[in-house]
Amino acid sequence: MVMSNSDQRAHERTPFQVRMRLTTRDGEQLEATTWNISEGGAFIELDAEQKQMLSIGSLVVSQVQGLPMPAPEVQMRVVRHSPNGVGLRIVD
Repeated sequence: MVMSNSDQRAHERTPFQVRMRLTTRDGEQLEATTWNISEGGAFIELDAEQKQMLSIGSLVVSQVQGLPMPAPEVQMRVVRHSPNGVGLRIVD
């Protein structure tokens, strides 16, 4: 039996939509919505133009938006592109 990539993931995904601000190393910012989150990262919905700003392997700083106080900033790496967005992994 062959396992798909989604079956080999280290962390269970939880559907969860929240606005996030992503800041690139160049200081460019974009806001997008998560599709799901896990202990190790998140999948972010992006359009084609936004995805061009985030190449695989690049680092971004993410911050949840819309909370009553500023959320922590979390460094993440772009690990995959899909038609609907990008997968991000938390960097230790």
